[in-house]
Amino acid sequence: MPQLAAAEPPDAPAPSGRRTWGRSAAALAVGALILTLFIYYSDLETVQEYMGRLGWTAPLVLLPYLIINIFDTLGWRCTLPPAVAGRVPFVSLYLTRMAGEALNSLTVAVGGEPVKAHLLRPFGVSGSDGLASVVIAKTALTASQIVLVLLGIGALFDRLERRALGAVWLALLLVAAIGFVMLMVRMQRRGPVITVWGWLHRLAPRAVFVARLEARAQAIDDRLADFYRIEGRAFRRATVFHLIGWLLGIVELWAIMWLIGSPIAWRDALIIEALAQPIRATSLVIPGGLGTQEVGGVALCTFLGMTEGVAATLWLLRRGREFAFDGVGLVYLMRRTAAQG
Repeated sequence: MPQLAAAEPPDAPAPSGRRTWGRSAAALAVGALILTLFIYYSDLETVQEYMGRLGWTAPLVLLPYLIINIFDTLGWRCTLPPAVAGRVPFVSLYLTRMAGEALNSLTVAVGGEPVKAHLLRPFGVSGSDGLASVVIAKTALTASQIVLVLLGIGALFDRLERRALGAVWLALLLVAAIGFVMLMVRMQRRGPVITVWGWLHRLAPRAVFVARLEARAQAIDDRLADFYRIEGRAFRRATVFHLIGWLLGIVELWAIMWLIGSPIAWRDALIIEALAQPIRATSLVIPGGLGTQEVGGVALCTFLGMTEGVAATLWLLRRGREFAFDGVGLVYLMRRTAAQG
């Protein structure tokens, strides 16, 4: 398989993305409106009081997420071919991931994933290796996220003292989760990209850019098949790294609550972090779950006995942390784009 960008055919011209960006802008505006209304109807005096308790410790809110991103970057690095991974400095890989995630927060679709692969090309990572790596890393991330959600569901049933019922549900959900992950892997081993290329070819058989994509599509599928056939241990390592990142999210949540002077039990932190994942997943039409994540998160926290003011403070701080990291990612993206242009 080719590993240098120079060995790849030139990128095909992308079709106009005006409609996609238009939908994303509209969805972002809706999310911003929801977030504005959320803030307006929150107990702002209580939120300000808890925010004020941070004082000089406010920058510590960013520290856990900084470490979480390190483990997520390690997980992504496992999905690159070993000879290729060594070409990319870890800091560059870290910032590249931040840039892609920032774009994911601005678009309805996962628009940041191809950008991650593109930003790796100057380091000698071929387009096929880069794109295959983001697909595999997203699969490992999803598998680890499912583990977190299952742990959170188990903790919730334990908190509600419905352990027998929880054990039954967990057994059923575990079987479904294993089947889902196996299905994702199986689909990736059966040439999904060349299949999509075939659909495009039937829709536009004379399009030049579609014809030029065939070699790229086959190279991506070859890399996916080779990875799961030869590098199964790398996939497991990637999943473990991502799972550590999710578990550190529990630490982040617990630390924020401690810093604002409203500590919670570790079990409740696990429940909130785990069940916040499906809440965000159900709001995919809103980029980054803007607004909807805060509304759903507060509802979950109040269900667990937290006051609305404390819950709103928690989710606004987490949103602020996300804005800060997305801002760094976008700055890095603009600098790299300017340098390559």
